[in-house]
Amino acid sequence: MTQFEFYKSFQFVLELLLAEFIFTYRLQRRKYFPLRLIAGIAATFLFAFLFPVPFSNAFYCSFTFLAIFLFTVLVVKFSFKVTWLTVIFCCLAGYTTQHVAYETYTLLLNLLGVNSGSMGFYGTEYVGLFSNLFITAAYFFVYVLSYFVCSIFFGEKLRKIEQVELKGTFIFVFVIFILIIDIILNAVIVYYVASDGKPLYLIIMGFYNILCCYTALYLQFEVALKKQLESTLATVKQLWHQAKEQYTFSKENIEMINVKCHDLKHQIRRLGKENLICESVAKDLEQRISIYDSEIKTGNVALDIILTEKSVLCGKYGIKFSCIVDGAALSFMKEEDIYALFGNIVDNAIEAVRKVEQTKRVISLQVKRTGDLLMIKETNYYDDEIQFEGGIPKTTKDDKQYHGFGLRSIQFICENYGGDLMLKAEEKTFTLSILFFMGERGEKVKGKA
Repeated sequence: MTQFEFYKSFQFVLELLLAEFIFTYRLQRRKYFPLRLIAGIAATFLFAFLFPVPFSNAFYCSFTFLAIFLFTVLVVKFSFKVTWLTVIFCCLAGYTTQHVAYETYTLLLNLLGVNSGSMGFYGTEYVGLFSNLFITAAYFFVYVLSYFVCSIFFGEKLRKIEQVELKGTFIFVFVIFILIIDIILNAVIVYYVASDGKPLYLIIMGFYNILCCYTALYLQFEVALKKQLESTLATVKQLWHQAKEQYTFSKENIEMINVKCHDLKHQIRRLGKENLICESVAKDLEQRISIYDSEIKTGNVALDIILTEKSVLCGKYGIKFSCIVDGAALSFMKEEDIYALFGNIVDNAIEAVRKVEQTKRVISLQVKRTGDLLMIKETNYYDDEIQFEGGIPKTTKDDKQYHGFGLRSIQFICENYGGDLMLKAEEKTFTLSILFFMGERGEKVKGKA
């Protein structure tokens, strides 16, 4: 077995699998995951060992590493329940990380003059001023450090990417670019540059390759995050426009229902006084329709409408809805924004308290101004475990692509008006607080609206 065959069959496979693990271990796992993973790892080593090496040149070398990499993509897909694009994204990040460590290690040896004229590529025997123990220690130190750095700066970003979207042509071109950097350029250096034994030139090329790899990783994750943020923002804006349309519709309906219920109550009273219906029946009918004639008055039309709607919904689910609200203090906000903001706040609270026992089905909402601060505060009980990510609770629903936008919409509106959103979950009590800084005249200052 040649040094290259040993490297591609064992050392490279181990390095690549460990690097890919950094970006895949958080992915959703398939059933019988341990067995699938063990079988996949064994198959990868076997595939790399049996892969033939009839030629010794840069292009076949590149083809060999690419084939092994593509096989690991199949293994990851076999082990994790995610889309193909997500698998490619994570495996590509892992391969780039492996190449960063590889380039850093060979660059270190070249800087120290510890090489055999070919930068120690592919397991060739090292000679120089230091012992093999030093070489081994340097190898483990560089790879552990490189993997750790990539894990901290790039692996952690995967938590912010709920679903990797690689839909644009630019992304696929970018993927090809990374493959060229990681495979073709590396092989060219091994076969056509390192053989010349020019230390300065090799050092420059080493720094260049490392810089390219880190740049590729940075752009890869930034593009994915940008796509995620654009998708989220588009969804929030769409929900905002829907809320704006719903506000107009609800305003008309609430006014019409209140007029009809008010007239109906008078007719029932008249029928009761004229003994045309039983007095007890009249009282029962009047009580039944009173829920639709219980319009909340806060001093703000939009707030009155949305709180009236939600109070009816709370009555349906047996939820006590307590409001102490100064609606006039919200005059700096657009009506549709008020409707969307408080609609999302109360909807999230209703969803939470519906899961708790009846005695804890309570929602408290306050809007008040104290000095130069306007505070919106909502509290409710909850039963589920709440995990925060980026200051926002993660949705507990399975379909994460289409849920969890209520709080993001709240955050979007708060930021649009220069407000500060604070969320806290302690001892099964959830608290949402929003602070706006007001001027001496009660006007909103430093807002973007």
